[in-house]
Amino acid sequence: MASNSYAERTYPQVDNFDNASLRPDFCVLIYPAYLDGENFSISPELKVTEKTPPTFIVQTQDDHRLLNSSLFYYYALKEAKAPVAMSLYPSGGHGYGLRNTGDLVNEWPFRVMSWLHDIKMVE
Repeated sequence: MASNSYAERTYPQVDNFDNASLRPDFCVLIYPAYLDGENFSISPELKVTEKTPPTFIVQTQDDHRLLNSSLFYYYALKEAKAPVAMSLYPSGGHGYGLRNTGDLVNEWPFRVMSWLHDIKMVE
């Protein structure tokens, strides 16, 4: 939600600090949940546009309950011409985080760092 609804204020302006942009520079989603809607689409609350920040998605194919969230969100970003990358791994389940589980998915932090170099967020 933060990467798509950053321009919508949810409270009355208090001071000039409220004029600062809330748009994230990038978004990294690790096994995201509850992004999918009905009929092979994303949740209707998500308003994806070409202004959605560059997004990197990490997902495993055997995380059956949440796989569609990643796939549908990736597709929505691609169709909106928003910058998106995804690393889809064959196994690793859900909840691996930064733990070494012995699965290939454990390389995801290195993929994210490479991507951050590519989009010029780090040197």
